[in-house]
Amino acid sequence: MVKNLLHRKNAIKKPVGEKIADVINYILLFILSLLFVIPFVYVISISFSTENAIGLYGITLFPREFTAEAYTYLFRSGGVILKAYRNTIFITVITTVLAVIVTGGLAYPLSKVKLPFRQVFMYYVLFAMLFGGGMIPTYLVITKAYGLKNSVWAIILPGTYSAWNMIIMKNFFAQLPKDIEEAALIDGANEIKIFVSIVLPLSKPIIATVSLFNAVGQWNNWFGPLIYLDNTEFPTIMLFLKGVISSSLNIGSQFDSTEPPPPQSVQMATVLACTVPIVCVYPFLQKYFASGVLVGGVKG
Repeated sequence: MVKNLLHRKNAIKKPVGEKIADVINYILLFILSLLFVIPFVYVISISFSTENAIGLYGITLFPREFTAEAYTYLFRSGGVILKAYRNTIFITVITTVLAVIVTGGLAYPLSKVKLPFRQVFMYYVLFAMLFGGGMIPTYLVITKAYGLKNSVWAIILPGTYSAWNMIIMKNFFAQLPKDIEEAALIDGANEIKIFVSIVLPLSKPIIATVSLFNAVGQWNNWFGPLIYLDNTEFPTIMLFLKGVISSSLNIGSQFDSTEPPPPQSVQMATVLACTVPIVCVYPFLQKYFASGVLVGGVKG
């Protein structure tokens, strides 16, 4: 028995070449991870540094003189940033929910091989993905034709559909077991009931993937609000960040206080305040996200 176990253990040992390749891959991944993490650490360090430390030591990996004054200052005049949080969360949640409904509603029928004119619809989707109308026609349609200037719906509605997300979702639906759907049809269920009761519960990975794509995209969206929202009643978190960064010489103009901390500290604190909320969502969706991307991206 022991000999058999040792024989199996020796049989599955990796060759020396594969071991060397694994070590090289681990080293490269570690270096790449440092390249991504170190700038973020610098941002944290600056946000917790005093003006004296920044002036004497410059940018350091760890704050030489620790202070949370920038964060206190940022949230002390909380009206602007809290309104930006509220509006961004509203836009992100509504857009993500609508995107899952619209994308799933189109992807599911297109995953059916027997759908009439299926190829025509697919060519239309691919054409729209490869050739866009351009910024000016899109702006005119949204503002003139639809009359959505200075409305959050000018941001929400264009974000409810993505051809790329639809293709990923269609590929996922296409690889689901057909026997379950056929059994439901025999039992008298229609396509809508099958989609809601059977397909959606089995599609958590792709729903999480599409949701994360849309949520990150809307959270980081600053150009759409910049051109469609002229008034200050609808600030988003990225427009707020842009205002803080661009007014570095007059940082106090973004807040009520007249004695702000160092501009660099406030800017980096704002970067973290805008980034951390969406980053915290990813760990809860990571398991579904990885499997959804692999299955939806590989299957044709």
